Amino acid sequence: MIDLSKIQEAKKLLKQYFGYDEFRQGQEQLIEAALNGQDVLGIMPTGAGKSLCFQIPALMMDGITLVISPLISLMKDQVGTLNQAGIHAAFLNSSLTQGQYHTALKYAMQGRYKIIYVAPERLETEGFINFALNSGVKISMLAVDEAHCVSQWGQDFRPSYLKILEFLKKLPYRPVLTAYTATATAEVRDDIMDILNLRDPFVLTTGFDRENLYYAVKRPRDKYRELLSYLKEKEEKMPGSSGIIYCLSRKNVEEVCYQLREDGFSVTRYHAGLSDEERKENQEDFIYDRKQIMVATNAFGMGIDKSNVRYVLHYNMPQSLEYYYQEAGRAGRDGEEAECVLFFSKQDIMINKRLLEHKVSSANAGIDDDELRANDQRKLNQMIRYCETDQCLRQYILRYFGDESPCTCDKCSNCVVTEEETEQSYITDKRAVKKMAVMADLTDEGMELFELLRAGRLELARKQNVPPFIICSDKTLKDMCIKLPRNSEDMKNVYGMGVQKTESYGETFAEIIDEFCLAHTEYVESMKAEALDSDNPGDLGTQGVESEKQRRKEKTVRKKEFYIDPNMLDDVEIVDECIVSELANRINELNQKQGITGMKKLTAAFINGLLQQNGYIEELDMDDGSKTKRVTSKGAEIGIREEERKAKFGRRYYAITHSRESQKVIITLLKEYFFTGYGEGIVE
Repeated sequence: MIDLSKIQEAKKLLKQYFGYDEFRQGQEQLIEAALNGQDVLGIMPTGAGKSLCFQIPALMMDGITLVISPLISLMKDQVGTLNQAGIHAAFLNSSLTQGQYHTALKYAMQGRYKIIYVAPERLETEGFINFALNSGVKISMLAVDEAHCVSQWGQDFRPSYLKILEFLKKLPYRPVLTAYTATATAEVRDDIMDILNLRDPFVLTTGFDRENLYYAVKRPRDKYRELLSYLKEKEEKMPGSSGIIYCLSRKNVEEVCYQLREDGFSVTRYHAGLSDEERKENQEDFIYDRKQIMVATNAFGMGIDKSNVRYVLHYNMPQSLEYYYQEAGRAGRDGEEAECVLFFSKQDIMINKRLLEHKVSSANAGIDDDELRANDQRKLNQMIRYCETDQCLRQYILRYFGDESPCTCDKCSNCVVTEEETEQSYITDKRAVKKMAVMADLTDEGMELFELLRAGRLELARKQNVPPFIICSDKTLKDMCIKLPRNSEDMKNVYGMGVQKTESYGETFAEIIDEFCLAHTEYVESMKAEALDSDNPGDLGTQGVESEKQRRKEKTVRKKEFYIDPNMLDDVEIVDECIVSELANRINELNQKQGITGMKKLTAAFINGLLQQNGYIEELDMDDGSKTKRVTSKGAEIGIREEERKAKFGRRYYAITHSRESQKVIITLLKEYFFTGYGEGIVE
């Protein structure tokens, strides 16, 4: 049963400390369950606000909430963000001196902290156990962040996470136990619940889709040239934007970083071969916006909470979709548009196979090494299929994590590109270029103000000695550019500006905006006009102006799935020989002639899917890990022909062509498909 008073209080705290008016999907249910004393397992995509699901209940519960976090950097960022919001929190880890550690424990026992972050290893130390057992200390909730680290089947397994249950058993009472992760397959989810012994947990998966991310796979002949071209274009469209480039090896990191420096980019590096001091310095350079680009191995991943990363590029294919999803998920944590691009080559497959062969297992009690190797190979195969599929990349990722929710995607390279079968090349649709270019959702004047506000934020961050994104996110700055708050009172209505941040920084930002508005009266008038034209106008700077991005989203009508009147298929031109994409184009032209718009096009992949379902073609695994389509004996009987060819990237493949007879069979299959009504049903 919903306790409205608890939810109302939670929403009040949400606005007061974090500056948000409403909870995101799933947050309210997870918070309510924890407040009702129920164990919780929340699976939410990166950037969906998992932290709030335990931070809000922590503020409402008596006593202390312990947050188990795997990385020092993650703890520092989380605690820094909470302190900036006016919430007293602390972390207890090896970065503290003995004096600092004991002082923090003393303050905790005095009730100064509502939230304390600790590494799982800390739960085994005598000093911390004595603190937890102190009669003056009440641990109301234990939250396990990055809970996939519990599972031996997860990509970031931490043996120390297995000690959490032992720690709980030592307490005189059992606190509410909550666990959260973004990367959990069904196998990992079951593992988490079993290992942590969650009691009748409230389990909620909000889905794995990150709608603001654009996914792409590229197969360049020259990776570095393609990378350089991408970065130059990005810098031209979004000057100063932050990005991460992941490489498989330290050697790759060094080479790419060196070349980018030579080409004039603001870049640093991160891998396990560097000293602790250099890794820390380089990470801070990136986090504090002193360096624009980070080139790194997967050692730079979990715990990176920089919100304004506009792109994540993979110079090499990673070993699993879990790794890829987590690393790509470092982009666009502020909810703004971002890009995740993977540069794929067949060499990546061989390198990863060699790495798996030399992988040394550790702390895998109860699991046979052969079983682990088989699991690693299965994950690699899934990653290879992702790189080679002609299906929707977004849908592929969702299905891997067990999310079968329907996906209408206009933000992946397979949904906005066309495959030319004879050459195996990839041609970018003009719509994709446009979509990638439109990121800021601001006019030229708005972007000018945004840069002024960003400079002001950087100065504030330097004075506070914190990363700029902890002061506020890019999304918050963009909302200021739309709403134009010129005093602290109006600043309270800006997205992400809570009471504490408004008191601390509101005046500074308001002064920048006021000075800008005095010099750009036309821009102010245009924003007023936008406000009056909106559904909920209000006064500019008080009620605020609905963002251009939101209005675009509401006005955008998603394209329907392809459909054609089955009777129209009788008019399709049948030729002596063609490839399947040519036939698809002729069918699409029939709809165009009828003036039918707002619909996706029929694709070669869809037709091949029908042929495969009916046994006319089949998909086979090749020795190099790739896949190829081959004609079956049944397909040959109806005139489907194949010819071995060499693609422009060197791979050999089988080009499939269709006779007049097989074209007629395809038309019949399409008629049957759309006569069933299924075709019309899927366009809703």
